Amino acid sequence: MDLESASIVRRVVLVVEDEAMIRMMLVDAIEDAGLGVVEATNADDAITAFAQRKDIGVVVTDVRMPGSMDGIGLAGWMREHEPAIPVVICSGMDTRVDLRAINPAITNVVSKPYLPDDLAEIVAVLMRGTLR
Repeated sequence: MDLESASIVRRVVLVVEDEAMIRMMLVDAIEDAGLGVVEATNADDAITAFAQRKDIGVVVTDVRMPGSMDGIGLAGWMREHEPAIPVVICSGMDTRVDLRAINPAITNVVSKPYLPDDLAEIVAVLMRGTLR
């Protein structure tokens, strides 16, 4: 394993999704891509994960979820507290809505439905970009 691959393994993806089945499929696809995963069911749990861990390299979040903020709000929190970490929003919202215009902290928008393996590929590319 080369140094870059070793670095990727040490960094993890934070998956924020309240739907258990969707979260499990995403986690499986991301792990199959050779990346570690931390799971959160809402933005509040995601913020707690950031307080406890320093190895999160990419965040994947749903837009609509319970808790004190939605995925767009979480992206805003990320921009304020962790601006170097890319945020991928998974959205079933109208594709004419430009979420990046609403919140520039959003790196990528993946429209639902999507294939978990396609999302894992996007995450792997972003993860390589976050390595120092």
